Amino acid sequence: MNQYIERYSIENAQHDAARLFNETGIKHIVKTVNEGIFMAVPVQIDAPQLPTIPTISLADMMARDYVANWLIDGLIEQSDLGLIFGASGGGKSFVVLDMAYCIAAGIPYHGRTTKKTGVLYICGEGHSGLQKRIKAIHIDKGCAELPNIHVTTVPAAFIDVNSAMAIQNTIKEIGNIGVVFVDTFHRNFGTGDENSAKDIGKFLQNIDLYLRSIGVAVIPVHHSGNEANGRSRGSSSIRAAMDVEYEVKKDADTDTITITNTKMKNFEQPKPFSFRFKPVAESVVLEPTDFIAKKGSKKPLSSNNLKALQCLTKSLDDFGIAPPQEIIDQFVDSPNNIPDKVVTIEQWRKAAYLAITVDSEPSKKQNALKMAFYNARKALDENYIIGFHGEYAWKIS
Repeated sequence: MNQYIERYSIENAQHDAARLFNETGIKHIVKTVNEGIFMAVPVQIDAPQLPTIPTISLADMMARDYVANWLIDGLIEQSDLGLIFGASGGGKSFVVLDMAYCIAAGIPYHGRTTKKTGVLYICGEGHSGLQKRIKAIHIDKGCAELPNIHVTTVPAAFIDVNSAMAIQNTIKEIGNIGVVFVDTFHRNFGTGDENSAKDIGKFLQNIDLYLRSIGVAVIPVHHSGNEANGRSRGSSSIRAAMDVEYEVKKDADTDTITITNTKMKNFEQPKPFSFRFKPVAESVVLEPTDFIAKKGSKKPLSSNNLKALQCLTKSLDDFGIAPPQEIIDQFVDSPNNIPDKVVTIEQWRKAAYLAITVDSEPSKKQNALKMAFYNARKALDENYIIGFHGEYAWKIS
């Protein structure tokens, strides 16, 4: 008996519907065929529509004329994911607030034209001094009206999808927001490890899905690596994902702040430019200066650091293997950075212990070697020479 047999009793048709559901897993309902005649028929369930992503044909792509859409001419584009980093107390927030004000007011940024658009400033720290700083900038710029800048009163947690969605909803509610400054990266990261490429991948994915997808530029503000020059703190995948990156460095002797471009993916690198502090109201503002503070070089490696590096090179030659999947998974956003070979840290350590020299009593030599190897590994990491994850280490090309 199939489900299409006609019944002269609604009870019998209902019995058929229940039996067929048990046999097939497909829900059946009773329909009236004619007066006094009924039938059990399957419920038609429309298949869910699968999502797609926007595409463009190569013909259409090649036919377009690309015109840069600068927020600040030559420095930041409308579509950029950019990083501004520097040491704590080095003037990063002064630089970012100055940029944000000029963009929101549509006034030149120290000689560079801007695109006027609203700014969302996600403030994770330093709320108490923010009002004084913005007030000083407003007085110094001489604008009649306050520009369209909105400041969050609590930090975000971009590693969390719900937090990223909340920021997107906030942007849509305010309207006409073209750039989001995230100050600082660490305070708005959430419950993750900034040294983990996997966690950084989640952070960046949420920014792409919920912020850049609606046409806003995103500029996190980050700290420098400890005792390192020329790179931000945390996983190397942070820098790899950026379209543009700037280092803010304060010269202790001259009290000069210099902004140096350390990455410009699609355009010519701008030259470094510098500012000095000028007192205004109860705070200070940035005043351009022709003096360009010299960019510091990386800290020289010690003899033991160089020996450890040589041992890593030899260990990779002798014991190196293709990176396992757990390493490859760390570079989902930057596959070009996947190392050719990796070696276990323990293999490297054994070789380094034989090469490193320490001045220590025999009873304390093992601890001294352990500390010397730790310091070497730290120095090589901060100078962006090696990478490591879990039990593996490798050299960065």
